[in-house]
Amino acid sequence: MMRVFIADDEEIIRDGIRNCIEKEQERFLFAGEAPDGEMALPMLMEMKPDVLITDIRMPFMDGLELAKVVRRTMPWLRIVFLSGHDEFEYAQKAVSLHADAYLLKPVSSAQLLETLGQVAEQIEQEQQQLRSAGANSRSEREEDVLREHFLNDLLSGSVPTAEAAVQGERWGLLLTAKQYLVCIVRLPENAVQEQVRALTERLCGEESEVCAFFRGSRRLVLLLRGETEEAVRETAYEFCQNLRHELCQVLGWNALCAIGTPVSRVSALPESYRTAKDTLLQASACAEDGVFGSTDFAGVQHEFDFSAGGSLAAKLRHAAPEDVPRIVEGYFGGSAAQDVQSVLYRYYLLMNLLVTASQLADEVQAGSIPPPEDPQAVLGQAATLEGTKACAAEVLGRMTRLCYRHQNVRYSAEISRAKEFIRENYADSGISLHMVAAEVGFSPNHFSTVFSQETGQTFVEYLTAVRIEAAKQLLTCGNSRMSDIAFDVGYQDSHYFSYLFKKHVGVSPREYRSRSEEG
Repeated sequence: MMRVFIADDEEIIRDGIRNCIEKEQERFLFAGEAPDGEMALPMLMEMKPDVLITDIRMPFMDGLELAKVVRRTMPWLRIVFLSGHDEFEYAQKAVSLHADAYLLKPVSSAQLLETLGQVAEQIEQEQQQLRSAGANSRSEREEDVLREHFLNDLLSGSVPTAEAAVQGERWGLLLTAKQYLVCIVRLPENAVQEQVRALTERLCGEESEVCAFFRGSRRLVLLLRGETEEAVRETAYEFCQNLRHELCQVLGWNALCAIGTPVSRVSALPESYRTAKDTLLQASACAEDGVFGSTDFAGVQHEFDFSAGGSLAAKLRHAAPEDVPRIVEGYFGGSAAQDVQSVLYRYYLLMNLLVTASQLADEVQAGSIPPPEDPQAVLGQAATLEGTKACAAEVLGRMTRLCYRHQNVRYSAEISRAKEFIRENYADSGISLHMVAAEVGFSPNHFSTVFSQETGQTFVEYLTAVRIEAAKQLLTCGNSRMSDIAFDVGYQDSHYFSYLFKKHVGVSPREYRSRSEEG
């Protein structure tokens, strides 16, 4: 099935082409769209479609500029130019870029489908010629391009399971294993792919369980297979460490390696790839070099960890105005994070945040914060990281202030859950306000305020009261030493425990025990 991507600054044109393609689902698959070449390029590198339909004249990066980059980085991609300008110079430039077709607006559905059909036939003919000619007739680069195209399709989930094994065998890849795992290696900007390929092939050997290919210019993807989760994870760590060492010793490059989670099916490879991407994003915030696994960041959360699960709405619902700066930093990450450097990435994050904030505000006052209607305006805000954060902070500030003014919902359920958590974990000397707040989905500041309002006690006062009551039970039910009792109720220092006990009960722990035994 041929996958088609659309780049056109006219939304009505994109809608028309998309609808036309979606009606022919047996022949074509709609792969995505963008309003200009600048936004289209990273999406093309990620999705790797078969055909690009692009308008010639677009803002930011026009179709001709986009085609030049595509021809250099994705030589297999077919290009269909679309233009409302019947001028010789445009057609001439399109021909110079080896355009596969050139259509004039307005284009009919029949004309579009006929053109796509011709392109699909050309692709099939070339693939057939390559297959019939045999491996010896292909250039090494052609082999690399087609092989990497297939492997990237696997990670995108666009290859049916039934076809994966057949196509994999064509490229010498065994996709019959009990466990699979995906790793991502982030390379420096000056990395040369040919050098990396040569080094990786040397490490892999002839019968390695590791398959390496590129996804973009700076990301080397490793696909590993093994018999068990433990075995495939061990292989991943060992290979990444060796590769990182070689890159440093031989080429003088740093490399950041992210290991995804093992999966048991080929169809689940996109999930392993996703966890590897998440790990890479988390690792990039704190390191430029090293090997990190998906479990290395388990349980590591800052006050607003938006990668840790749970909907964005759930994380924002209980936020207070004073939490906004931390929310923004937690959501967008620091400027050192790789992905946040992408305008497209910032745009999608900002749109998601703005729409969610609008929906939450609408719950208390309809229409108070309208959702964004102009994607171009949002794109302008996302042009810089500073502008992105400023826009998010302004909207979230309005949302949190509005929700606070109209707050008429009590938090009995959340506070009850917090109390239960405290009663179950009071013996942990590390229990904190931040820990309990995260458990119920509140920011620390907001949790502290709500807890006090609902219980009439501060968090520390309530925790201390629970611990003292537990200590009373231990003092009357046995002969444990005071230091052991202090430790059992969450205090490392027995002297401090005795001080708190006397302060709240009026007598020391020893006196309390003596009186209990007498009475």
